[in-house]
Amino acid sequence: MFRKKGSHFLLATLVLGSLSVSTTVLAESTQASEVKETSSTIVGDAVEKDLNGTTDLEEKNQPVVPEVEEKATEVSIDSEEVSESDEAVLDEEEDEFYYPTNRSDLEPSFRAFAAPRAKAKDDNLSITDKNKPRADFIDISSHNYDISVEEFNIIRSYGVKGVAVKLTEATSYRNPYAKNQIANAKAAGLIVSAYHYSWFETTAQAKAEAQYFAKMANELGLPKSTLMINDLEDNKIKYKNGHTENAKAFENELNRQGFSRVNHYLGLHWIRENRINTAQLGNEKVWVAAYPFTPTSQQQHTQYGAWQWSSKMTFPGVHGVFDISSDYYGSYSEQAISKPLPPQGNYISDGRYVEITKKNYSRWSSFDWDFRGKTDEIYGKIFQARGRYQHLNGSTYFSLYDNEGTWYGYLNADATTVLNGPQGRYISDGRYVSISKDNYTIWSNLNFSSKKGMTKDVYQKTYQAKGRYEHFNGSTYYSLYDGNGTWIGYLNDGGAKTIPNRSGVYISDGRHVTVTKKNYNTWQNFSWKVRENSSEVHEKSFVAKGRYEHLNGSTYLSLYDEKDSWHGYININATKVGDGAQGAYISDGRYATINQKDEILFNDFNWKERKSTNEVYEKTFNTRGRYQHMNGKTYYSLYDSNGKWHGYAESSLLKFGNGRQGAYISDGRTVKITKKNYSVWSNFSFKTEKHNTRNLLNKTFVAKGRYEHFNGSTYLSLYNNKDEWMGYLNANAAAFEEVIEK
Repeated sequence: MFRKKGSHFLLATLVLGSLSVSTTVLAESTQASEVKETSSTIVGDAVEKDLNGTTDLEEKNQPVVPEVEEKATEVSIDSEEVSESDEAVLDEEEDEFYYPTNRSDLEPSFRAFAAPRAKAKDDNLSITDKNKPRADFIDISSHNYDISVEEFNIIRSYGVKGVAVKLTEATSYRNPYAKNQIANAKAAGLIVSAYHYSWFETTAQAKAEAQYFAKMANELGLPKSTLMINDLEDNKIKYKNGHTENAKAFENELNRQGFSRVNHYLGLHWIRENRINTAQLGNEKVWVAAYPFTPTSQQQHTQYGAWQWSSKMTFPGVHGVFDISSDYYGSYSEQAISKPLPPQGNYISDGRYVEITKKNYSRWSSFDWDFRGKTDEIYGKIFQARGRYQHLNGSTYFSLYDNEGTWYGYLNADATTVLNGPQGRYISDGRYVSISKDNYTIWSNLNFSSKKGMTKDVYQKTYQAKGRYEHFNGSTYYSLYDGNGTWIGYLNDGGAKTIPNRSGVYISDGRHVTVTKKNYNTWQNFSWKVRENSSEVHEKSFVAKGRYEHLNGSTYLSLYDEKDSWHGYININATKVGDGAQGAYISDGRYATINQKDEILFNDFNWKERKSTNEVYEKTFNTRGRYQHMNGKTYYSLYDSNGKWHGYAESSLLKFGNGRQGAYISDGRTVKITKKNYSVWSNFSFKTEKHNTRNLLNKTFVAKGRYEHFNGSTYLSLYNNKDEWMGYLNANAAAFEEVIEK
């Protein structure tokens, strides 16, 4: 039965002798294809025997078809799961093709539809079409009935070189036409191969079906060099598990029966949905079915051994419709030379990776059992099984190579464990590592096809290696996680070093830092015992002699003071890095007045003198920033109202005011108002006038104090003779009266 995009098929009533099969509707939807059979009536012994009974070549037991649930709620696959994004791609890609379905000879309704294929539909293809892929071989079954030598000759005249003939199905069906089909095909000079329609769901069933297949091939006189094909296509077993293992068991049993050439027929959707691992079977041994809606001369799926590209091929002068395929390796269309099979069987390409998991097994240099060595010498190591042999003694022997291409001999597969890839098996670890190199790649997978990052971005960070892989290439790869359980990626162990705990490795540092944030304690150890409270270290500067990049994602500094006393570990987020012992620059913005003479303003923290305080005594400056020096003192960076920098002043040289007016300076002198129209202010916002000198001209007041304002003016704090405060007056509007000593 064949599916066509965006359409419905109606299977018309078929009449063969006294056989009547009623309408079957195939409804196609985006979610599933569902076959609804309205009724089925089979009348007539002759036809019933041909379709559902036994013939001279058939076994007497009834067909055994595995029961499959209509709807599967869970699907597990042989290889890795397909992600949602991958599924979307698969759906999109599958729109390019349709596939063979329901071609079992054990289901009468399906056979009834398939049998009269001589009535070709209008959309059948012709071998005379120019724009088509190569037509190297056909495959046939009882649905094609007898084909004469003359018809085979016509088929061959169009370049077809081979024919694959169905022999058996499950363990209960034999093709009654196979003998004549094979004889006539050979008489016409075609290369004959044979296929078996498979139903096996276990390795035991696979072996039984292989034996059933081989038995008929032997009865028909097919040589041991005949290509034998496992036809794995039925949708009723598609979502069962273990298809790869079962197919290999089928192949191995045929090898044991003496048939050295075994291939596998698969619908492309089986491969795309990861129902089976073609790499383990060998892509060159896979015959893939995928029918383009509009075939062209483009050869597709060339990575496989053959491609079945249509089920609708017709030949002029030949009855029926045929499956047609391109043969990429010559397996189906070139003559194989028959020769005796050696005891070990033929070499079978493999390519899988194995770990030596058992001791006291011998390795052999030949199948004359020339001793090469023991597995004790290579126990736990990973090798590539480039090929294998299915020996008549019942054992499988791997041909082993290391990562440098050195051959280690033949080894019984029982001494090995087959791995999922060259990365080896997952080994639980749990150690902590510190990134020690800045030029390593962090990988998303161990095929090394996708980068997750570079170690330069996480250099010296600490992670947990929850697991590791001992890769075939000789390297160890850690599977890294951060403290939140987020996966970081795979890293070659050469880019990291193991450490004893979560705190990370001690990293020499040497920077000067100032603790600028509150509520950060220092720690005695990484069990989080408090050493000093936040108040004891806030706005103090230290040397961070070393640091730790903790697994929790934080960096912890190891703090020492000027006397080399240790103060504990502190989270780096509480600190600011400075350029030296002065610590980090801390923004300030207050206003302070110089109140000491004969002291120094420094140009730098090497204590180079910039100026004497005598030059700026009682001047007010903006302290834009400050430094909490390791010597325990605070140094302020001073700027005047013009933005000119005057140096660093130690805090004892300054007195801070409440604003730009600077600090209050005690005075006590008597002043006389000498100028009119000056405001006497209530405060230093200069918005509220308390008095005006035009009303106070020539009056005398006491200036109990004064302010050397940041704007460069001096403001007197005036009191009258009743000790009432008058306000602030710019000193330019008054004159100090001299005091004459008697």
